[in-house]
Order: sequence, then structure tokens, then C-alpha cells
Amino acid sequence: MQSFIVKSIFLFIIFSNNTFAKDFDNLFIITTEIEAENLDKYIDQSFNNLIFRLLGYKDFEKAKIIKGKYNSKDFLQRYAVVNVKESKFLQASFDEEIVMNQFAENGVDFIGRNRPVIFLDIQIDNGFNKPFKMESIPYETKFESSIQKIFQDISEKRGIFFEFPQNTINIDKKNYFFENDNDNEYKKYKFDYFDSIIISRSGINNWSINFKNQILFFENTDEIIKKIKNLFENLATDYLSDFILDSSQRIMMMKVTEVSSADKLDNLLDILDKMISIKEYSITSFKQNEISFSLKIFGTEDQFIQTVKTHKDFLLEEYSTELIQASLSTI
Repeated sequence: MQSFIVKSIFLFIIFSNNTFAKDFDNLFIITTEIEAENLDKYIDQSFNNLIFRLLGYKDFEKAKIIKGKYNSKDFLQRYAVVNVKESKFLQASFDEEIVMNQFAENGVDFIGRNRPVIFLDIQIDNGFNKPFKMESIPYETKFESSIQKIFQDISEKRGIFFEFPQNTINIDKKNYFFENDNDNEYKKYKFDYFDSIIISRSGINNWSINFKNQILFFENTDEIIKKIKNLFENLATDYLSDFILDSSQRIMMMKVTEVSSADKLDNLLDILDKMISIKEYSITSFKQNEISFSLKIFGTEDQFIQTVKTHKDFLLEEYSTELIQASLSTI
């Protein structure tokens, strides 16, 4: 959301940060493969995909409500057609403020940038080699790379994060939302949900999937790919359901320290502008390195606390349902 005070007197600064975060930064950018020259059709399709990404599920009736009297083009900021290998894609960037105003004015609940992380434990036994677990590395074999592409596509389409294990990472998950208490070898990672799949080959053309105490049988790997795709497209709705923000509004106070310069203040205001769970804010006090805000938020107080708690730019210090105290991260 846009701020209407203070920010305009400072230079606009963009900060890049390669540290892992739960914020889906490109939330309002939709990439759609195009097969014809009718761009209006694909702009409309892209806008619907954006609405479904924000809702957390597919609902054409709500998409019509959000669109209202406008055309999909009216929500565009910019677009481009890009070529990737032999395919063409439309990259459409939509205006965040206009879109979110439509959600708020129509009382439609939504999901902000704060998105779930799903950790995947996928074991493959192809009958020839020693069973192995998929990691977050590129695979040259068609089967493994096809499995990875399923999760890359769902992640892009739905705005969620899928993580595979990495031997070089050692992350503490104790501060993560909806943390999973699985007592297993992956407890060092941080995630919101954990899912495990065992894929086994029992014959030349016979395979099975063991998932949530159910065993399914297949005659080829193409059927496995199709099943995993359908399975996790449906599960994505469940993952996102706990992150939906109530469109009704609440008031909270927030105090932020380590704001020691005009640049840091501008950075802080930019951070708040990008938090979709904040409808608007105003500065109530500013002294030395500390600044206080009155926030009008979407969703519950607990949801907003978790958003700050997992935000890469904040260090949460103390909190209640009335007041959050945090500092700007120096990392």
C-alpha cells in the first residue's frame, strides 16, 4: 500500500537481499505461455491467475467481483513478450494498489506476500541404483527433472515455496509459522509444512507411490508425474488456507528501533508499503533511533505478528495483540 506521509521527502532506494525469505516478492508479476497473437486473451488469463494466487484457490465468481466494471488491461502496469528457447511468454506486471483496493472495497479475503514453505522428502528407488532422496540440485535425468519442474510450476502459479534438502544448509526453524514437529532428520530446516513421498519401482513397467499411508500403483513414470502434479496442485490450496487474511480491518501499534538515518527510515517505509497486510499507517512518534506507527491491518493480530516474526528485514523483540516491538535487521 502507498504511504502518504514522510516518504516523499526522501530518495527512493531499492535494497536487494539474497537471504532466504518467506515473502513472495514477485507476487503481482504473472508469466503465461502464449500460443497465439491475441494478447488480450492472455492478459485476461494472467489477471485471473493473479486473482487466484491472491485468493489461494480458483474462484471465477470472485474474479468477476474483483474485476468489477474494469477490463484486465486496466490493472496492468506494464507487460512484455519474451522468448525462452522455442516458446513465447507474456510477462504481465499488475498495479498492486489498484488490485488490492478492489479486494478491500469488495470485502474479499486474500493472501499477502507472506507465503508458506513446504519441505519435501522425496525418496526414489528405481530398482537399479541405491535409493536416494531428491535434493535442490539440477538433475539431468528426465524423471527427476520432471518431478522438480512440477514444484517449480506450482510455486510460480500459486505463490508458495517448495524446498528440497541441501547438505550445506543448517537452518533453525523454531521461529517459523505453523512449524511442523516431525521428529526426523530434517528438523534442522525451517518450514511450515512437511510432506514425504516414496517412489518405488517393482518391475520393468511397474511403479508405486507411498504417500500419507496410501500406496498407489502405476504402469509408467508419466502416470506418476501426472499424479504428483494433481496431488500437489490440490494440496497447495490446503497449504495456503492458513495464510488467508480476513479483509476486515484492525488497529495495531508498532515500534521499530535501529532507524538511525534517513536512508534507513526510507527503507523502513518501503518495507511497510510492500506488506499487503497493512492497509495504511501513520507515524505517531519519532525520536533518536526509534519510530512508532499506528497500523491499520488486514487479518488477525496473530497473523500480523507472525508476518513480522518471519520477515527478513525485522527482528521481532516483544509483542502483544496491541503492540509489536521490532528492530531493523542489519544483515
